[in-house]
Amino acid sequence: MAKSQITIIGLGLAGASLGLALRKDSGDFVVVGHDKSPDVAGQAKRIGAVERTEWNLHRAVADAGLVIIDTPLSELAEVLGHIAEDLSSHAVVVALSSVMQPTLALGTGALGHSRFVVAHPILNRIGGTLEARADLFAKSQFCIGADVETPADALELANNLALRAEAIPFYIDPAEHDGIISLLDQTPRLLAAALLHTGSSSSGWRDGQKLAGRAFANSTEGAQESTTLAESLFANRQNLLRSLGQVEESLQHWRDLLQAEDAAPLASALAEMRDRRLRWQRDAELQTWESADEPPAAQQPGLLRQMFFGDLFGGRRRKPDDEK
Repeated sequence: MAKSQITIIGLGLAGASLGLALRKDSGDFVVVGHDKSPDVAGQAKRIGAVERTEWNLHRAVADAGLVIIDTPLSELAEVLGHIAEDLSSHAVVVALSSVMQPTLALGTGALGHSRFVVAHPILNRIGGTLEARADLFAKSQFCIGADVETPADALELANNLALRAEAIPFYIDPAEHDGIISLLDQTPRLLAAALLHTGSSSSGWRDGQKLAGRAFANSTEGAQESTTLAESLFANRQNLLRSLGQVEESLQHWRDLLQAEDAAPLASALAEMRDRRLRWQRDAELQTWESADEPPAAQQPGLLRQMFFGDLFGGRRRKPDDEK
């Protein structure tokens, strides 16, 4: 009997890491990779993220039961258009994206069916060099969003993919996800660009750039992205505009503190923010969210393991006690 096939389109950091996670233990399946860059595809093959690469996109997905797509949003429609007729009727497509609603609209529109799931694995590691590795998303939230008509077995497969990466499946409404992400992920990146623009456009930049240190570097790091960032910001612009409004209100609060007669309120506010930051950093490093709710489990546990992958994802669904 032929092995089941998983195809990964886009073998960058996330795609290659999921490939490594899938292949870290043996299973009755083969992982095939495709990337428009031969160098990226070759590197993924060398590190063992895929068993083989396929340059022809149509052949790459023809026999796949699961297709994972990790491409910029601007390229997703073209990729889906190419593979739509090559996919088998039972294939599930999981697209990785930081904005769910626009991605879901593209996917369901291009494929004409509901076996399309959006996933956003949260990369909340603090510090260290980012490189493809099997445990990149270990203990991180693996956000899963889908259409109301998405069948249970498609959700089950996305759930099992998350567990294979040692992540925590987190089922979330796409609209809610995009609202949260606009404030906590996209706004910091846009503010980084704004700060860099303000600093580098100032009359004192010629000498000031020599004095810009770690604080400036850390605060403007998010401005290094350009094309792909612009796509996701624009696609989620209504949520982002609301988030910017919240930041503007907050800035007025800090202006008021600076204009006060006494420094004590400012010092107190900064101390509170320091404590909040330290608590969040501790939880992010340990991946122990004291106030976080356990994400709901998909229905029909184990269904797809039995029908399609056999024992690929192994074991049972993670329970709260398993985290202790």
